[in-house]
Order: sequence, then C-alpha cells, then structure tokens
Amino acid sequence: MIATSGVRRLFKLVGLSLGLVSAAVSAEQIDKPPFYQITYQGQTAYLLGSIHVGSAEFYPLAAQIEQAFERSAALVVEADVRGANVPALLAKYGADKVPMDSETKSVMTAYCQHQQRVCAALENFAPWLQSMQLSIGRYAALGYSGIYGVDAVLVSQAGAKPVYELESTEFQFKLLSSFDADTQWSMVKEAIEAPDSDMLELISAWRSGNEAELADLMEGEMLRDGETEMVEKMLWGRNKTMAQRIVELMQSPNTKQPLFVVIGAGHLVGQKSVQSYLQPLGVAAKNCWQQECG
Repeated sequence: MIATSGVRRLFKLVGLSLGLVSAAVSAEQIDKPPFYQITYQGQTAYLLGSIHVGSAEFYPLAAQIEQAFERSAALVVEADVRGANVPALLAKYGADKVPMDSETKSVMTAYCQHQQRVCAALENFAPWLQSMQLSIGRYAALGYSGIYGVDAVLVSQAGAKPVYELESTEFQFKLLSSFDADTQWSMVKEAIEAPDSDMLELISAWRSGNEAELADLMEGEMLRDGETEMVEKMLWGRNKTMAQRIVELMQSPNTKQPLFVVIGAGHLVGQKSVQSYLQPLGVAAKNCWQQECG
C-alpha cells in the first residue's frame, strides 16, 4: 500500500490523465500550459500539456496554441475513446469485486447515508472505477464537464484530420485495474474526502504555466515519500513509451504531418518528462513560451 500522500498525488495524477480536473480562474486569464515544438528528421510537431475536464471559459486557447493546431495535419492523443468498445472494457477491467477494508467501510457508510443513489449505482464497479466516477460527480457539481476537456475539444475540432493514439483506452483501464486493493480503496477515500483546494492547486499551476510546481505536485511528494515505483508506473514508464511512439509517428510515411500532440500535462514536466526521452532519440524540443515557435 502506498503512503497517504502518495495516494493523494496518485489521485491528482489520475485526474490529469483521465479527465478529473476543475478550475477557478478568471476566463480573461491567458493560460500558458506546457507547450513545446519538437523537430525530428525534418518534421515538426507540437506538444501540449492538457487537462481533460473543464468549462467553456477555457476556450479559445492561447493564440499560438490555436494557430499551431490550425497548421497541424493530424491530432495525437493518449487514447481515443471513440474507437474503444467501452462496455466490453468495463466488463473486463471495471467489474472486479475487491474486498473492502474497515476504514473504507466507515468512510463509505457515512458518505452513502446522503448519497444512496450514487452508491447504489457504483456498488458493482471495481474501486478504481468508483473513484473515477465519484470524482467526475464532484466536478460536475462544480460546473465542469469532460465535454470541455482539452483533448475532447480538440478531437471535436479535428474535422478531417486523422487522430492517432499514443496508448489506448484499454491500456489505461488495465493500468488502473492493476493496483492492489489497498491502493484502489485509498483512491475511493481520497475521491470522497479530498478538499476542493487540494484538487484545484494543479489547475492553478497548469493555467499559469508553472512547470516546476506542476512537477512537484505530480511526482515530487511521492518521490520524497519513497514511492518511486508508483511514479515509474504512472509517469516515467509511460513517458518513455509515449516518446517512442511520437518518433514512430513522425518518421512514418503514412502519418500526416505536422502533428499536434496533446497529452496530460504531468507527462511534459519533471525529471523524466516525455521531452527528456525524446532527446536521446534525436528529437529537439523548445518551450514555446520561452522561444518563438513557428
């Protein structure tokens, strides 16, 4: 079982990766999320760090992001749920019965006294999936929806542009279902008990473009608590695979160029970011907020 702080960071990390975020920042603020231009063997691509749930006030994105997306010939996302058989995946990965520990029973009992319909709807789900649904409900109550997630909006605007995947919906379901029972139930407790302020601090860092703070929130505390294995599983290992896949797409004669790649912001910050794995593969990257990107 990972430490309590590790679960909290995991919960936030999953939020960025799978669509559980919110925001409380003026719509007039110009957001500066992680945004990079990369070049490889004469090809150019753009990397945007995303959040996956939001509101209409997030759009349009900053002008140079919108312009880069307009110039792109194809969109790349972590997983394109439109091509997934979600009911089959839920049956395969989201319906496991996992024994509940006494601490979680106490938390759930108190919660379900006031949320009986929600609890009845979730009781047949695996705990990792319960945690996702509970969080989605919390953010929906705050007025935020997956419809306005960065990935969802860009996919909806792709038009005739092909959409490529770095991972898949099944990969992400399988990853979350692989956590042990203690960790999964800890995710459920965190979904219920985490204060709004704790959930929103990542969004402030994302909107201000504070990559150092994002990295500390995403991996720093887990590393300080010795949770290297968790960081490796949720971030670093995936970052390496994503980097390899980006290079494959950039060098493929069958891929439309240039690419616009949008992935969870946590993958573009920290000591083993996607960019750090791209560099030894011969890919040059520059931060579009610090250098001019064409």
